[in-house]
Amino acid sequence: MGYLRLLKTDYSYADLSTSLSPAVEKSLEEKKAPSTLVVNFFSADSITTGVLEDPEKSLHLDFCREKGIVVRRRLNAGGAIFANQGSVMNCLYLDLSQPWMPFKTIREAFPYFLDRMAQVTSELFGIDARYRPVNDIEVGSRKLVATSARLEKGILTLRSVINVVPVDRSLMSGAIIARPEKFQDKVQKDGGARFTCFQDEVGRPIEREEIYALATGTMQRAFGQDLEIAEGELTPTEQQYLEDYLERFGSEEWYYGNSERVRFAGADPAALRAEAYHKAPAGLMGLALLALDGKVHDIILLADFHPSPYSVMGTLEEALRGQPLDLDTLMARVDEVYNAPGVEIPGAELSDFATLLGKGLKQL
Repeated sequence: MGYLRLLKTDYSYADLSTSLSPAVEKSLEEKKAPSTLVVNFFSADSITTGVLEDPEKSLHLDFCREKGIVVRRRLNAGGAIFANQGSVMNCLYLDLSQPWMPFKTIREAFPYFLDRMAQVTSELFGIDARYRPVNDIEVGSRKLVATSARLEKGILTLRSVINVVPVDRSLMSGAIIARPEKFQDKVQKDGGARFTCFQDEVGRPIEREEIYALATGTMQRAFGQDLEIAEGELTPTEQQYLEDYLERFGSEEWYYGNSERVRFAGADPAALRAEAYHKAPAGLMGLALLALDGKVHDIILLADFHPSPYSVMGTLEEALRGQPLDLDTLMARVDEVYNAPGVEIPGAELSDFATLLGKGLKQL
């Protein structure tokens, strides 16, 4: 029989994402905490970008400052996520070595877990919620739940933003840069217009106990009716990690760590620059490329999806630096990394990398 600790919390989304969540993950990695479900109601508006994004290419930062939107670059991957006060995030932290785990990879976890969450949502609230690959639950073409994933050191984290109350679409659309490539395969082209919420779909306010029932019901649907779910608290170790992360992830050094302003700071000024984007099934992928003397002088690969491990994007960048500006040559290096043992990039094929690199090379 499986066991989950349940934590009921009320952090802002930004603090939950960048500080509480990694504190719990680290404790699990060190075997100092059990597999855990966090159900958190957001206490304030906030927004984060993924660890593999450049915040200056994902957000209108001047707008965020003007509106007082708290912005953070989180530790896990995925795209920019806006979460307003009153909505919820369910965070599921799983030790995959446990015998009751029905999946072992992100590729398996997304459809298995989100399809069951959509089923429970439909049953409890009487709406037609459905899983949309790779990582959403939608009603019609409108996003109700957005999920990100992290798999490191045998710990799988699934974090689902549950839109309970209406999103301030003007605020979100003003903050997030909506690149046309991102929405080329979606009915709704505006980022804010793609979202819906439980309150609008059900036609009434949603009570906290209903969200707790959705969370626990999904766990039992995914892991069995005999799953034990026991409410608990943070351990002293987790509390100390939380305080440390609040300080670290609140710094500008971390926030701009994957940006051109930091990573290209020492580049040769004679280098030519290209910037390109491509929408893969997994999500938006991008690059910023510097070329010098017919070779890749430097490169940043951006992703709003979920490769495993996250470091594979850095490995790809290292493999491409110094290579001739020839697509076949570059793709040979990408192939070596993409097909290496332990690498998983669900929803992004070699052909997607070829398209992205081809777009960049055409600019040089």
